[in-house]
Amino acid sequence: MSIVHFTSNLGLLGYAIASILYLLAAQKTQPPARTGKAAFGLFVVATLAVSVGLGAVARTASLTETAGLLLTSAIGWLAIGGHLQFGMRLIGAFVAPLATLILLIQAFVAPLKGAAPASAEAGAALVSIHVTMAILGEAFAIIACAVSVVYLWQQNLLKKKLLGQLGQDMPAIDRLAFLLRVSLWTGFIFITLSLVTGALYTQMYAAPISLSLKAKVIWAACVWAWYLATLLAGSVFARPSRRVAQMSLAGFVLIAVTYFGMGFFGPLGGG
Repeated sequence: MSIVHFTSNLGLLGYAIASILYLLAAQKTQPPARTGKAAFGLFVVATLAVSVGLGAVARTASLTETAGLLLTSAIGWLAIGGHLQFGMRLIGAFVAPLATLILLIQAFVAPLKGAAPASAEAGAALVSIHVTMAILGEAFAIIACAVSVVYLWQQNLLKKKLLGQLGQDMPAIDRLAFLLRVSLWTGFIFITLSLVTGALYTQMYAAPISLSLKAKVIWAACVWAWYLATLLAGSVFARPSRRVAQMSLAGFVLIAVTYFGMGFFGPLGGG
């Protein structure tokens, strides 16, 4: 693997993990110091890695190939400056996911050339991990959808004071809200891992990407962005659980179209 592939993949992994850590840190009014510091540290490492890769390939690659790296590096350093100079500690909660999304699209749509061939066994293992993560992400999306339906139904009964229609075995509404958050978090992590492993495979094997597959990848990235927005709504913007449940239902519709309607379970979404 060349230096540019190593650094761009390192940047992608760093930004993806930093995104999750930033969201975890944003769940409380006083972000846990260790989680916030770890998120910022990974953010800095990822930005530095992308910048090194950009410098290594800038003279030989086209503008199309380097546009994602250039944009990611620019917003990364601006966010680092905002954090250090102006105390904008949660700016990474928005910039890290955006940088992850940019690098994912770059990896799938315009992968950097010159990747060293890897073993077929390693490639097959990476595809297996990718598909497994996608399946697990879908499974938790289904769970989150089911919990959302029960939550909204129970909240509607409570609002109308129809307590007699609530079953004795029905979980408390606050417990349903907790299960919804756990399902969304777990599903988001698996969806992130699915996209990242797919991007790593594309970078390492320089797999040809057809126009239809590019559409699937972009749609999958939109699904990821929607679930990110759902988590941001609950963690950063403190939206009520009812709104989070409604967004979860909409997210499930998007993810169902991606995985079932577009044949996403083939190798890297190929059908």
